Amino acid sequence: MKQISMLTFGCLLLLAFTFPSSHSMGVAQNVAGKYGVCVVDKEEAHTISLELTLNTDNTFSYIDNTDPDNKVRLSGKWSMHDGDVILSDYPAVAKIMRIWKPEKDGSAIKSRKGTAFYRLCRMGEVVSR
Repeated sequence: MKQISMLTFGCLLLLAFTFPSSHSMGVAQNVAGKYGVCVVDKEEAHTISLELTLNTDNTFSYIDNTDPDNKVRLSGKWSMHDGDVILSDYPAVAKIMRIWKPEKDGSAIKSRKGTAFYRLCRMGEVVSR
């Protein structure tokens, strides 16, 4: 009986993620864009320290140069779940923030890794692929 309940729960969970609501699809379109560290100093404007690009086809690219000895440049897929952007399908060896929360006005996206908090400002829109 317990196995049937777990199987039923698993099927319902799978169905819930199979058919995205029109609301979540609209949010996904609004979230797509390029996000990066807001630079005040013009000398640093040419250097990318942390950048996340969410494409409209639900792919992403991620650049993290905050640690010069361990630079990260990768890509994968992203999805929306309960208002959060979830990054997936990227190399498992990479340790990145995989859950991002968009701000309500769409001006930034936030994440947390341990006691470190990250906030990336929207730098621009992306062209549909």
